[in-house]
Amino acid sequence: MTKNEIRGFAAGILLACAVFAFFYYLIFNQGEQKPVKNVVKQTPLTEATVTQYLASHHRKAIDLDAYNQWMKDTAKATDQASKEKSKADDNKTKNSGDSKSSTKSSEKKTYKLHIKSGMTPSDISSDLVSAKILKSNKKFDFDQYLHKHKLEKYVQLGTFKVSSDMSIPELAQVITKNHSN
Repeated sequence: MTKNEIRGFAAGILLACAVFAFFYYLIFNQGEQKPVKNVVKQTPLTEATVTQYLASHHRKAIDLDAYNQWMKDTAKATDQASKEKSKADDNKTKNSGDSKSSTKSSEKKTYKLHIKSGMTPSDISSDLVSAKILKSNKKFDFDQYLHKHKLEKYVQLGTFKVSSDMSIPELAQVITKNHSN
């Protein structure tokens, strides 16, 4: 190749690049040039528009002082309710005295637990809580016990007689058909 042929070839490459750049930037890539401003006409924010919005969404606006007062009242009511509950519990404990053991035996509840296909351990524990066999704060412990001891896969279908005086391991043993831990 001669010098003139190389120069012609280089000029052709430059011209081809210029044509590609022209089509790319001006025709194919219009969205990435200066974006056309989408002008959205908004109504000015006024008290009337805010009130209308709140009313349509079933909301109510209050000022900061009213909110703070509401928070104080709520906290005070919660504290008062918890104090009344603790007093009631204290009175109940004092009144029951020695009859506590007889009350506890009368509080024992039995329940026929029906385990169906597709029930998860969480479903079972929820059923036990709703039947007042398990306390709600023990639901997670029951689920964790089954998981920790890998008993989920040994839960049997059927009807089981359980009672509120059973411990979590005893409940697990009943529903897993005496599977050894």
